[in-house]
Parts: sequence; structure tokens; C-alpha cells
Amino acid sequence: MIGVLVNKTSFGILAGLASAAFVGYCVYFDKKRRSHPDFKKNLIERRRRNRKSGGSEGIPNLTDQKSIEQYFMHEIQKGELLISEGSFERGAEHLMNAIVVCNKPGKLLSVLQNTLPVEVFSLLVYKLNNYNMNAQRAPCMSDGFSAGLVVDDGSVE
Repeated sequence: MIGVLVNKTSFGILAGLASAAFVGYCVYFDKKRRSHPDFKKNLIERRRRNRKSGGSEGIPNLTDQKSIEQYFMHEIQKGELLISEGSFERGAEHLMNAIVVCNKPGKLLSVLQNTLPVEVFSLLVYKLNNYNMNAQRAPCMSDGFSAGLVVDDGSVE
């Protein structure tokens, strides 16, 4: 019985020492990484590159067609995934974002009408109407995203 207690106790001490050594190792190399002369320069450059690429969640550069296409595909995929998981509200938000930047929203809406469940499609249309109404109330927003209003002729202005 005493041998079992010694083994548990020694195992606990060994696990504690290993944890302390690992934390010490992490602290040491983090300090070494941060004290490197090029650390701050590399960090700023990496953040600048990430900001220029736009990230997947951010608003795309509306003058760059490739950025718009990537954003469009990401929003469609995210919307479909959320709808398949049962999160209709958030899925409709992502599909609405894709429709706003789409150059032929009428065709996309007809495809979505045929593929989405009725309740999801009606939620999507409701959200699009709200978006258009809000965008018409505040046409002078400077973020560039409200300039992507859906127009009846199927183009984006």
C-alpha cells in the first residue's frame, strides 16, 4: 500500500517538475525571440502584409477583382456551411454579403432560390431588403461597402 502512495506521489512531483520545466522553456525562448533585433521590424512587416491581403473576414478591396472573387467564394462557402449546421440567421448573413459584391445578383438569387429551403431564402430576401433600405438612408458612408448596392439590372454600382 505504501508503494502505491510513493508511486503516485513521485509521479505527481515528476509531472509538476516537467510542467515547470516546459513553462520555463517557453518563457526563455519567448524572451529570446522578443529580444532579437529584427523581431519588431518583422512583426510590423507581417502585420502590414496581412492588412494588404485583406484577410478572409474583412471587406474586400472593391477595385481588385481577385479580392472580390475570393471574398465572394468565402462568403458562399461560409453561408452554406452555417446553413447546413442549422444556423440559418448567420448563414443568410454570409450569403447576403456574397450577393452584395456579386456582379450578377439576379442570377445568384435564382440559383439560391432553387437550392435553399424556403424559410432560409425568405430570410435572405428579408435581410437584403433591410440592407438596401439602410444603405439608401445613408448613401454617404465612406467605408466603400455601401457603394455595392444591388441594382435591378444585375450589376453592382
